[in-house]
Amino acid sequence: MAAPAQAASCTPDNACLYSDSDFTGYKRDDYNSLHNWENVTYPGSPSIPLYAGDNYIFNVSSLDNWDVDTRISVYRAPYFMGPCFKIANYGSVTNFAYITLSGGQNANDVMGGHRFGNQCSGTVYDS
Repeated sequence: MAAPAQAASCTPDNACLYSDSDFTGYKRDDYNSLHNWENVTYPGSPSIPLYAGDNYIFNVSSLDNWDVDTRISVYRAPYFMGPCFKIANYGSVTNFAYITLSGGQNANDVMGGHRFGNQCSGTVYDS
């Protein structure tokens, strides 16, 4: 199967999480669901977590899903809680700023964890 048209060099069946929009900035290529982004850092940056408080500049801002048969649910709060949205299998979201969560909050730089699967009741995105 050919690589997705989105960002390059993500491992098949993994999620690639980026600190900036358009798959730029710090990158984490991960096979596992991560229930709390505060406890996980970007490789090569041991002091920079995926989430360090609302609106922190290095929080995850784009996500590339290279799993061909599984959606990824992205949650506002750790432990798969709060408002959420889904990223289509083999899909991506180039900028969380384009997503409005239930309740009206923008998803950019405020999300707290992700889970491989369709558990979230939110909208499915694929930019």
